[in-house]
Amino acid sequence: MEYKMTIDASNYHIKGNVDHSGVSERKDSLSDHSGFDITLNNIFLDGIHLKWGHYKSKGIKTYSVSPEKETIVAHFCLRGACVSEPKSNLNVQRGECILFKEEKDEYLFHMDVDHGIGEFFEVSFSPESYAAHYCEDNIADEVLNGKELFTSLAKDPLMRTIIMEMYQRKDNYSGKLKRLYLESKASELLLTQINCFNKQSKYHRNPKLCKSDIEAIHYVKELISNNFDHTTIPDLALSAGINQTKLKMGFKEIFGETVFGYLSNMRMDKAKELLISTDISVSEIAYRVGYNYSQHFVKAFKRHFGCTPGEFRK
Repeated sequence: MEYKMTIDASNYHIKGNVDHSGVSERKDSLSDHSGFDITLNNIFLDGIHLKWGHYKSKGIKTYSVSPEKETIVAHFCLRGACVSEPKSNLNVQRGECILFKEEKDEYLFHMDVDHGIGEFFEVSFSPESYAAHYCEDNIADEVLNGKELFTSLAKDPLMRTIIMEMYQRKDNYSGKLKRLYLESKASELLLTQINCFNKQSKYHRNPKLCKSDIEAIHYVKELISNNFDHTTIPDLALSAGINQTKLKMGFKEIFGETVFGYLSNMRMDKAKELLISTDISVSEIAYRVGYNYSQHFVKAFKRHFGCTPGEFRK
């Protein structure tokens, strides 16, 4: 099932119960008959939006997200996983985090679970706030130009500690003290994340791939080519005997595109072939190329080819 969710990404519009310190809090929740249930705890500061998300589900759920303005997002996957379309680089598994620029374009956000539960934390900055505080750093500056930066929470356990402290201690303060506490912790978290990016930047540019890594990555490409329906990056990494981070970076280094991007292209090419050579329904084609919901397939096809499957067939 797909949910429509409009995200106010500007971070300027204070919502909820506002106090004189400029702190606003809001709790959002959504559930359905399938057992899906999500709670979002939001705190809005001046140019900063903090969001703790906790959800339960029996499988993958999808949001249709419509940001109203550009924003810089630091997303931390604490449990479960998330993949977005058409932002093929945004594929974050448990224990990973990403810093990226969220554009105003609508996109789909697929949320997976770990034993029925998913958790994440996000810090969103207005581009002006981000540029004013963090862009003397070359790595951080690249994000404003559209580059996505990945790292693992295991690279520096302090990141997970900061997230937990913010949630557990945020109500120990009120008024201006609360705003100062949350702003300082959000800055500490982002700076810790950027420091991890800096430490691994050399590795990002020149992944240290041994012969077995290269063979594993080529094997993953072969796996995708032969079986791309309902395939996930964790499954591919496990089958090839390589960790997910090295797979993502190495695949991009060797083939010039992301794993998810290659997978998406294979799906679209196969869908095009089936539309031309068969008369099976669009919903059946969607399932055969790895989409659980035909409406997601139709949107992806239109983004890729500029027309819907039905229009293409005519």
